Amino acid sequence: MSRSREWLINAGLVAASIFLCALLLEAGARIYQRLYPQAPNNRYAFRLRQPPPYRGAWYFSSRFIDEMFKQPNGWHIRPNTRLLVPGDFQGQYINIEHGLRRTTDSPPHAQQRVFVLGGSAVYGAEVPDSETIPSHLQRLLNARQPGYWRVENYGTISVTTGQQLELLKILPVQPGDFVIFYDGVNDIVQGIFNGDPRGWIVGENRKELGAAGPWKTLLVKINAKYAASKLQDYSAFAGTVLGNLVNGANLRRKPHLDNAAKVAALARETASLFRANIEEAKRIAAARGAGFAHFLQPQVFAGARRTPYEETLVRNYYINPNGLETAFNAGYPLLREAAMHAPGTASFDLTGVLDDRQPEEEFYLDFCHVNHSANARIAAAMMQCMPMQVAKRRP
Repeated sequence: MSRSREWLINAGLVAASIFLCALLLEAGARIYQRLYPQAPNNRYAFRLRQPPPYRGAWYFSSRFIDEMFKQPNGWHIRPNTRLLVPGDFQGQYINIEHGLRRTTDSPPHAQQRVFVLGGSAVYGAEVPDSETIPSHLQRLLNARQPGYWRVENYGTISVTTGQQLELLKILPVQPGDFVIFYDGVNDIVQGIFNGDPRGWIVGENRKELGAAGPWKTLLVKINAKYAASKLQDYSAFAGTVLGNLVNGANLRRKPHLDNAAKVAALARETASLFRANIEEAKRIAAARGAGFAHFLQPQVFAGARRTPYEETLVRNYYINPNGLETAFNAGYPLLREAAMHAPGTASFDLTGVLDDRQPEEEFYLDFCHVNHSANARIAAAMMQCMPMQVAKRRP
């Protein structure tokens, strides 16, 4: 037998062995998952299953979920700032134009603008363009004062009130405009959960990524979270393994969260900075002749009572990292107090706006992101809280 023929036979045997092992692993993984159903180990897989908040949603489809996780065309940081800007993106459900999420139903020749600043809950990737908080608010304003206001969505991922304040300073706010801050969640995540009230979430993620080494960096660059999600459609074994590599760190509590004194100190510092940022935002808006209102957003840990679905949701640490509840229970009461006692600031607590619901009605897709019907409630609550500020700006 020639050497080349012998080499080909050995290579074929090795390949066949690898293939057989892969088949056995895949079969074992599928049998195990059938006998012991597992919670989704990533948000894509969870949302693709159409959880209760998406049941009956007019827009729900696998195409929508795919678009949600593919958008935008990258996230970019403005030079010498901590400001994140989404890359322009055109889709069936989600559109980004000039770095802003599209707000639907805007009048073509509005006289004044409403600037809505906040994090991913304002940006609203969980719903189509027409179902974000700013789009709901736009339709409510259209009904009250047709053609007068144009609502602009300045929401972006992972921003704290400190970053919102940084953005407000460079926005072209004019006399008669209106500024809305909608926030609270990211201040808790960064200030208490991450343990650095003066930092920023993207900066924290960069530090953790650097500490994880080149393997984790590679997984992020190839969008491994999305790849893991898609793999689960074809391979139980590969999808589960890759999903755990990407999201497994969520299962481990950060050590400082078990130090009650440390958590309490972080909560006090976070609340103090939160209040100062709101007060400064009010001063900036007033100096430019604009109105201002601040809204503390709802989140699942602040609910009056959790439904069985919500209990299952918050215990899935792949979706909501272990330790978040500790951080929110320590910090959110202080944020509520800080917001309500900011002198001269129109600040409103919306943490209970989703508590009153119909049987089987669900809103939360994770600890803070909600569906279209929740966004409609939030926009309506905003209108109820600030009718005089809006009405008195009619020409």
